[in-house]
Amino acid sequence: MWGLKLPSDTPIVLAVFGIQALPSNNAGTLIEAFDTLISPHAPSIENLEQNDPVATRLWLSYWPSRASFDEWWSSPPVASFWSSLPDDAGVYREIMTVPPGRTQHGTNVLKQHNGMAKLGVFEDIGDKSGYWGCYYDRMADVTRERRNEFRSSTETRPARVSALAGTPANLHRGRVTINDLPENIAFVVEGQDHSLIQSKEKEYWMEHFDQPVTNWIRDLVDAGPQAGILETRLCYDPSKGLYRSPKAQPPALNYNRKVQLFYFQDFEAMEKIGRENKGHIKLRREFLQSYGPGGAMGELPGKLCLWVEASLLKASEIEAEYVGCVEGTGFMGLSWE
Repeated sequence: MWGLKLPSDTPIVLAVFGIQALPSNNAGTLIEAFDTLISPHAPSIENLEQNDPVATRLWLSYWPSRASFDEWWSSPPVASFWSSLPDDAGVYREIMTVPPGRTQHGTNVLKQHNGMAKLGVFEDIGDKSGYWGCYYDRMADVTRERRNEFRSSTETRPARVSALAGTPANLHRGRVTINDLPENIAFVVEGQDHSLIQSKEKEYWMEHFDQPVTNWIRDLVDAGPQAGILETRLCYDPSKGLYRSPKAQPPALNYNRKVQLFYFQDFEAMEKIGRENKGHIKLRREFLQSYGPGGAMGELPGKLCLWVEASLLKASEIEAEYVGCVEGTGFMGLSWE
């Protein structure tokens, strides 16, 4: 298992941008315009799509410092694009400034650089893998003595406003900026890439893991805010093609390369559901056995690439703005009252 060593004194930026396909906007034109602005400048981007509840084009972008992000964000073309969005644009941003001591990236494949891996160098984390609490142990700032400091600042679970069909009547027109989030939200990225697996591994995966993984992700989506899962987005990269039947559900998991984005109320909420979900416990145990040293899949060439990123965020480190989005989009749809 490989982790990531980032420069120790420079916070990185994770920026999620989304453009919803709505009857009220010309999503294709907006997507093309924004992609032209961001793609040449962000050091690392996951180009993703989301089908449910609203078809959305997403950019999960990674920046080596706040200064590098701000230089791009304040440049005249980008500033003009954002300031000129109409009140029914269907565009949002969620910007996270993350100290290197409160984030981690783990992967099973050394040769691929996904997500924030392009911002640092790999290091062996075999001694910090496969047990509960290992994500904490990969974060320099979250020592065992300080972990209580990183629990949610509220015990209240929020209610979610349902995201409705993308019609003009269900849009929240205008700009909504979220300023009242609790402390210590955990942003988690889970990625899987089946593009390089060969027939033997694919057969083994489909027989042993495909349905349990699907069930686990469905459980996370269904659990919702009452379980501390504030937002889930099942995304995929259509350019990488399909690895299973396009009729399988949910469709986002049918692609070779897919990424799930989760906002948890804190790490405790994430670990609690992982410990209590019987399907996940079995899946986790059997995966570690199969893909670990001496396991049936441990030494195969090519192989499935997995990566997971987890970041602990203070309220002041999250900026969220929604411009003419469907009601219930992202943090706009949460209420702690």
